[in-house]
Amino acid sequence: MSMKQLTGLNAIITGASRGLGVYIAKALAEKGVNLVLIARSAKALVEVQEEILSYDVKVVFIPADLTDAGNFKTLVEEAELKLGPTDILINNAGIELTAPYEDFPEEIIRSTINLNLLAPMLLTRAVLPGMLERGRGHIVNISSLAGKAGFPFETPYSASKGGLITFSHTLRAELINQPVGVSVICPGFVGEAGMYADKEHISGPAPKLMTPTTPEKVAKAVVRAIQYDIAELIVNPLPMRPLAGLKELVPGITPYLHKMIGTFDFARNRAEKVKSEK
Repeated sequence: MSMKQLTGLNAIITGASRGLGVYIAKALAEKGVNLVLIARSAKALVEVQEEILSYDVKVVFIPADLTDAGNFKTLVEEAELKLGPTDILINNAGIELTAPYEDFPEEIIRSTINLNLLAPMLLTRAVLPGMLERGRGHIVNISSLAGKAGFPFETPYSASKGGLITFSHTLRAELINQPVGVSVICPGFVGEAGMYADKEHISGPAPKLMTPTTPEKVAKAVVRAIQYDIAELIVNPLPMRPLAGLKELVPGITPYLHKMIGTFDFARNRAEKVKSEK
């Protein structure tokens, strides 16, 4: 279901205290969307709220740790008590860590899956009945190119983002006759804000095919996906869908693609530098 007119609608955004979440919040506020900002840091959320209020929309926030498998229904109820019925859910919160898989502590694997995949699934489950009852709604899941083809030395992250892509497309198929849309956004590396930007001082230049995109382009993709009910958008300066398609045709080629485009060496070097900084 497309929602070309967004003014006056209400959206929940997770991971809204920093990085991509702030850019997505501003892009929606520019369209007149009222916002519930969710993240762990209340102090950071206050700062973002003050920025967003200049757009003349309603903005409230709820500090919450989404890695804790708590009652997501209660969280949505609190959001709707503060702002009103949820028309849009943006599942943006995420965690990314770089290391050889055997070095990942079990608790980090669990928290990565909980935040990147389980929380979006449970939040979606909490908002969906109301959307269906009201006859409108859109869910946007922020995944990654790592979810399309995996990213060496970030196995838990890649697995969670791949699961998020499959979840999005499966739910979209289930809701084909319903007035609720589902989209998934798959950015490559994002400069200036986001997980790549946080580690850019460690990582060094990205491989040429993975030249960073901008957070503004990711935020615009989110808005476009909602307005035109687009199933999936890849946000990367150079075309990556042909390589993703090649992986589907020849699954065993994936490791060789990573070697060819330089992502294997890039990721391995980043893992080594992260380990040396600890």
